[in-house]
Amino acid sequence: MSSLNRPIHVAFVHISRLAMAIDSDLSRVEEWYESVHILELGGMTAQELVMQGSADLVIGFLRSIRCGERD
Repeated sequence: MSSLNRPIHVAFVHISRLAMAIDSDLSRVEEWYESVHILELGGMTAQELVMQGSADLVIGFLRSIRCGERD
C-alpha cells in the first residue's frame, strides 16, 4: 500500500468497525460505504467523503447513530 493510500485505508477500517457495531453484516456495511448517499452529509457516500478527506464527518455520523441521536 502506498503511503498516499494509508490515511484512506485507516479511515475505512475505523468507519467499517463503527458501522459493523450498528449492522454486523459485512456485505451490507461494504455496500453502505460504497453506495448509500447520506443526505445529512450532503448526499455523498461514506467512500466519497473519505476520499475527499472528510472521514471525520462519517465517523461523527456513525457515532451519533450508535448513541441513539438519529436512526
